[in-house]
Amino acid sequence: MLRAIVLSLALLIGIGTIIPLATEFAEAGSRKHRKYKKKKVKRYSKRWWRAYNKQKQVKRAKAKRKKRARVRRARRSRIRRARAARLRRARLARVRRAHRAKTRRTAAKRRTYSRSRSKAKRSARRTSGSRVVAQRQMTSTPVPTVLPSGNPAPKSWKSEGVVQGELQFTVKDNSGSQLGSAAIAVVGPAVNDAPVYNSRVKTVGGVATTSLRRTVIDEMIRENGWVVNDYQKEVAGQKVYVVVAQAPGSNNQVENRMYYFTEVEGKIYSVATKAPDKASDRLEEESEKVIVSLQRRSAPTTQVASNRTVSNLVANEE
Repeated sequence: MLRAIVLSLALLIGIGTIIPLATEFAEAGSRKHRKYKKKKVKRYSKRWWRAYNKQKQVKRAKAKRKKRARVRRARRSRIRRARAARLRRARLARVRRAHRAKTRRTAAKRRTYSRSRSKAKRSARRTSGSRVVAQRQMTSTPVPTVLPSGNPAPKSWKSEGVVQGELQFTVKDNSGSQLGSAAIAVVGPAVNDAPVYNSRVKTVGGVATTSLRRTVIDEMIRENGWVVNDYQKEVAGQKVYVVVAQAPGSNNQVENRMYYFTEVEGKIYSVATKAPDKASDRLEEESEKVIVSLQRRSAPTTQVASNRTVSNLVANEE
């Protein structure tokens, strides 16, 4: 009987313990935590003063750490500023030294140049007499006043001498003001006996007009000009090749350039003229008169311009 009573009590106690635990862990939702209230300390008691003093010590230690950190940061910034200032001063010193050295070198060069110039001037004064005599001897050669044909040049054409194998003239109007300029030169020998492989190729004295046009194009490239037109015409019953070009002249004006190529006695002559637009027609008429004079040459040549290099004038077949 006693054993039954003990077993029943143990069973009741186990069920009473298991059921609440199973219910607590089986329910959804957050668990409830037990809140523990701090034990109140009596104000101004011995324990309260100990906590108060400890809190003050912690605050003072924290303030000291912050102060030391500020001091360290300020020291580092001062060091960085001082280092940057030293670097700037060193850089400025290097720049000043380089500038002073450059100034000294420039002054030395100027002194050397002035000394050499003064020496050159002194030597030029000593040799000025001999130079004047030499120039007079060089310019004492007679300047031709006639055309290569021996006939006199037009009245408005004034000879300027021979420059680089060209017989140059200045063209003036009736009032004496300059209209333009002209030049007569020997381009090269004619090759009349050269075989003709293409009947469509235009030639002057056996030389293809493309080669003659190339010489004008090269000259225009040097003078920043351009070729406008080229054609063949008859002057006094003989074919003449004409190239029309333009190039910048004085006072930013465009000059008309006329190049005439004709064959006379086994040589190819060129007559080149430069003139503004308003005087180009008159200069064209006088140029054709000069070409007629060359074609009808009846007198020996008094002074003919030297032949140009004719390597670039070989007949090129198209």
